[in-house]
Amino acid sequence: MHVYIAIQNTYDFFEMAFFINGKLHDQLREDKRHTSKMLIPLLDQLLKNNNLTLTDLSFIAVNCGPGPFSTLRSIIATANGLHCAAHIPLISIDGLDAALSEFYDPGYECTVVLLNAFNNDIYFAISSNGKSPVMGYKKIDLFLDELREKFPTQQIHFLGNGVDLHRNLITEKYGDRAVIKQNNPQTCSINQVGSLGLAAFLDKQPSSHYLSPLHLKKHPVEMI
Repeated sequence: MHVYIAIQNTYDFFEMAFFINGKLHDQLREDKRHTSKMLIPLLDQLLKNNNLTLTDLSFIAVNCGPGPFSTLRSIIATANGLHCAAHIPLISIDGLDAALSEFYDPGYECTVVLLNAFNNDIYFAISSNGKSPVMGYKKIDLFLDELREKFPTQQIHFLGNGVDLHRNLITEKYGDRAVIKQNNPQTCSINQVGSLGLAAFLDKQPSSHYLSPLHLKKHPVEMI
């Protein structure tokens, strides 16, 4: 039996969930502004709610980004601390890849995930024709112009919180070729983090090392 915790942020809040063999059994969330203060208390509450201790966990799966710098660092620093103290295996989940695999629609030749990278930057993942996704970050206007050159006539399925943020620009450049569904998913779900975490664990991919944020771009402080 595999008992584990998944942790992620959604730009607005952080959340964690308790899984048994891939099935979500309990879930808690808190405003992202309280991450550093509330992550450990919420983890303790989640474990107590389910009569568990840290040593009962097979592993912890963490959405390591990309995402907001401060929230990611708080979550990952906490997970690394738990790994150090209790030797719990950690599994890093790429949030772009997780969203793409969760919401990819084969009905469209191209699916694009856009996440807010702030200051008119976006993190992106592009999947087309079953090829390996292309990921990175760029200024939104430059990204959309390059995407239009690469896919000049095809419909493109857009999803992610960066889509809502830049919806007007996307529709201005693509018109009816931009497919944005009514219930546009903002990020991957905690269920997806748990599902990918279990798959990696069964594939013997837990990290014996500490996790690092998947920023893709550098924080301004890191450029000094």
